[in-house]
Amino acid sequence: MNPTLLRLARTVVPALFLCAAAHAADPWPIITRRGDALYEGDRVFRFLGLDAPNLQQHESQILPDFSNRFPDEFETRDALETLRRLGARATRTFSLSVHSPLDGAVPVYITARHTYNEEAFRSLDRTLALCREYDVRIIIPIIATQSFGSIRGVDEFAALSGKTATGAFWNDEDVKADYRAFLSYLVNRRNTVDGLLYKDEPSILAWQLGNEFFTFWGDRKLKKSDWSPVITQWSLEMAAYIKRIDPKHLVMEAGGDRAALIASPSIDVMSTHVYEYWNRLSGDPTNLTVAMNQDWSLCRGKKPLLVDEFGLAAVDNVRELMAAIRKEGVSGGLLWSLRVHRRDGGFFCHNEGGTPINSYHFPGFGAGHDYDETQLLDMVRAEAFAIRGMTPPPLIAPSPAPVLFHVPSGGFTWRGSTGATHYAMERAGSPQGPWTVVADGLADSVVADAKTFEVENHGQPIALWFDEFAVPGQSYYYRVRGFNPAGSTDYSQPLKGAAP
Repeated sequence: MNPTLLRLARTVVPALFLCAAAHAADPWPIITRRGDALYEGDRVFRFLGLDAPNLQQHESQILPDFSNRFPDEFETRDALETLRRLGARATRTFSLSVHSPLDGAVPVYITARHTYNEEAFRSLDRTLALCREYDVRIIIPIIATQSFGSIRGVDEFAALSGKTATGAFWNDEDVKADYRAFLSYLVNRRNTVDGLLYKDEPSILAWQLGNEFFTFWGDRKLKKSDWSPVITQWSLEMAAYIKRIDPKHLVMEAGGDRAALIASPSIDVMSTHVYEYWNRLSGDPTNLTVAMNQDWSLCRGKKPLLVDEFGLAAVDNVRELMAAIRKEGVSGGLLWSLRVHRRDGGFFCHNEGGTPINSYHFPGFGAGHDYDETQLLDMVRAEAFAIRGMTPPPLIAPSPAPVLFHVPSGGFTWRGSTGATHYAMERAGSPQGPWTVVADGLADSVVADAKTFEVENHGQPIALWFDEFAVPGQSYYYRVRGFNPAGSTDYSQPLKGAAP
C-alpha cells in the first residue's frame, strides 16, 4: 500500500470506529420499552412531573391579533427550564388543534383537509429541538376527542373531510384516509431547527393516539356498548399504521377496550387519568391510588402504565398516589397542569371548571394558596427525583433577568424569571441611579379568577405593580429583579416611567 494511504488509513479508520461507537452510545436515545417498563438505552426510564398543555399552543389569554397563539422561544424555555428544576424528565402536551368556523380566525395546526399550518409546526419544531438541552421528553396526544374551543378535535377533523355524521371520524373510510395522510405528514416532517425528521426525534417519548377517547360516548350521550368497540378498532388500526411509518417511537393508547389494547403488538404504553374531582362526579373511586391500581393490575407484567393526568385532589390524596407510582413500578405520572410565564408579563392561567384551580405556576405563589400550589409543587419535585433514585439537588437562583414593561392601562408588568418566588422594584431619577427599593415581595402570579381575567382583559397582560407614591410630573426610571432562597437574577434594563 502507498505509505501515505497507509498512514491515512491508520488515522481515519480508528476515528470512524470511534464515531460509530459514540453514536451507538448516544446518551439521549429514543425511549423504548421492554415488558412493562420504559428504557433509555439500557436504563429503566421513570418520571414524575406535570403536564404542559401549552407547549404547542396557548388556548387562554390569546391576544386579539393572535400574536401569542403559539409559544415563542422565551415561553418554551420557561416551560422546559421549569420542568428541569422540578426534576421532571418528561411531560405531555395537549392535542394538536383543528380548524372550526366556531373559532373564527384563530390559528390552528390543521387548517383544512390535507392542509397544515407551517407557523404552528415551526413552534413545535423549536420545542422539540430544545428538549435535549433541558433533558425533557414529550408525549404528544395527536387529536382531542372533545370539542374544546380553539383546539377542537375528531368531529371537526371529520368536517374538514366533508363528513358530519356522528362518529364519522371513527368509521368513515374517507376520513380515516385523510387522518392517515396527516399522520404521515406528522412523522415525516423535517424539523426546521435541528433537521431531524419527527420519526427520528428522541425528544418524542410517545405518540399518544389522542386525548380521552373514553369520553366520546358520554359527552354525546351515546351508548358505550355501541362506540367502545368502534373506537378500539380504530385505535388498533391507527396504532398499526403509525408503527409502520414510524417504527422507532412508542405508541400510547387513549381509551377503548383495555384487554384488546394491552394485547395489541402495536400499542406500547397504556395510560390512565385519575382525578378526585371528576371521579367524584362520575361515581368512580375518589382515592387516586385505588383508581390507578385498577389499571396497573391489568398492565403489570405486560405493558408500561403512565398516569398521564392526575390531580384536582387533596394534598394527601396526591401524595399517596405519587408514592404509589414510585413504589409499585408504574413508569410515570403527570400532575395536571403547568402554565408558563407570558412573554409580555405575568403568567398564563387556565381555570379547571368547578374547582378553584387556575393551573400551577412554578415555584408556587400566594394566589394558589386555596389549592396548595406551593406544597404540591414541592411534593412533585421531591418525588420526581425520588423516582429516579436521587436526592433533590440544592435550589438554584432564578433566571433569566426579568424584562420590565408598561401596561397601557397604567402600571407595570414584567416578563418573569423561572424559579423566582418574588421580585423587588427599584426607582431612580436617572438610568445611572442612585437606586432605591420602592417595593419588595412582589409576585407575578396574582390572578384569583382566570375566567374573569380572560373576559375583562381580552388576553392583555395585567398590571403587577403601580407606583402610588411617584411625584406628579417628575421623571423616574425603574428596574426589577427576581429572587428565590438560592439567590437573585440580574436587574432588568431600566425603564423610564410614564408621568402620572
